Amino acid sequence: MERNSAETGGHVFRREALFHFPKGRPRRLFERGGPGEPVYVSGKIPGTRGLRSKDGNLRAAVRDDASVIVTLALLNAPLATRITAWLKGLRASANVMYQERWFPTGTVITMFEHDKAVRAWIEKRMPSSDLGIRGVEIRDVDVPGEPAAKEAFFVHHGLDAPVPLHDESNGTQRLFHLLPQLRFALDRGHPAVLDEIDGDLHVDIVGEVLGWFRSTETNPRNAQLLVTSHNVGLLDDLEKEELFIVEKNRDGATCLHGAQDVRGVRRDARLYPKYRAGVLGGIPKLG
Repeated sequence: MERNSAETGGHVFRREALFHFPKGRPRRLFERGGPGEPVYVSGKIPGTRGLRSKDGNLRAAVRDDASVIVTLALLNAPLATRITAWLKGLRASANVMYQERWFPTGTVITMFEHDKAVRAWIEKRMPSSDLGIRGVEIRDVDVPGEPAAKEAFFVHHGLDAPVPLHDESNGTQRLFHLLPQLRFALDRGHPAVLDEIDGDLHVDIVGEVLGWFRSTETNPRNAQLLVTSHNVGLLDDLEKEELFIVEKNRDGATCLHGAQDVRGVRRDARLYPKYRAGVLGGIPKLG
């Protein structure tokens, strides 16, 4: 989607497409180009009868500044309504749509106070970042000249007073903000899209998070987990179909390729030594 003030004074779609890959082969569900170009919708999408590119009805129904997905959802096409619901849920289980690295602290505190399930989820898993943590408390904090506020405090074994969140380690702060997003995704079956999931967290904690999404017991709704990481220690926890390498070429363009597309990498191969040997690409070069 690009801005084009000269033609429309706003935003228009230059290209939008959706494919699926039954039996590994791409199949187009819909595709559209820029303003005035045809819009194609496959008959494989239920609820789109009467909207075909040949008769012009579809072109008239899809505005230049509106998504095909949203348009089909407004027409009650089941697949499109599922996708739009999926995208709405994505906002609550991602850390790439906020200026902060994670959920705002106030949001997490509100969820902790008013949702018993979220509270239990956080309290059960917080000790993994610090074995001394015995509980979490939410307290009112009075700051002279400022509105009343709430703050999270952590009760530690062996300490006489609880420790406020801002005085905790980066790992504890990170996990406190991350857990509600993970639980939301697992509970609703939405994807969790998390940038730098390993930031400030031990590699074994991140490996446990990956396990939550693999287990049918903790992930009964088949939520997906999409993450970026610089911690190569995670590589041996992944199958080659799960790993994608991001690197820049000599022109400065960012490129992405899957480990499954690298010749000679067997499905049962350990990915860490393959990466360190340069087989998978993505090795930074300094100097």
